[in-house]
Amino acid sequence: MKIEDRVSNYMALSGVDAVKPGARPKGNPDQKNVGQGDAFNVQLSPAATQGSEDEARLERLNAIRQQLAEGTYNISGKDVAEKILKVLKG
Repeated sequence: MKIEDRVSNYMALSGVDAVKPGARPKGNPDQKNVGQGDAFNVQLSPAATQGSEDEARLERLNAIRQQLAEGTYNISGKDVAEKILKVLKG
């Protein structure tokens, strides 16, 4: 069963634009643009965004990255299904 096809079909029908993880807007790689349109534009410096991440979160991320690299990271199918339904229901 291909879940990606069903999700992308749903998003196409509902008019929701899919956002790819890790996708960055074009432009200056040292600054992040937040918001849409010309009327509202906020630029955050790398120093401002770096201070918001705490050590515990970074440790969890590094542990997951290591498990992914080793092929030992297991995801519960039930959790995946619940999150897909949550996204689809809005």
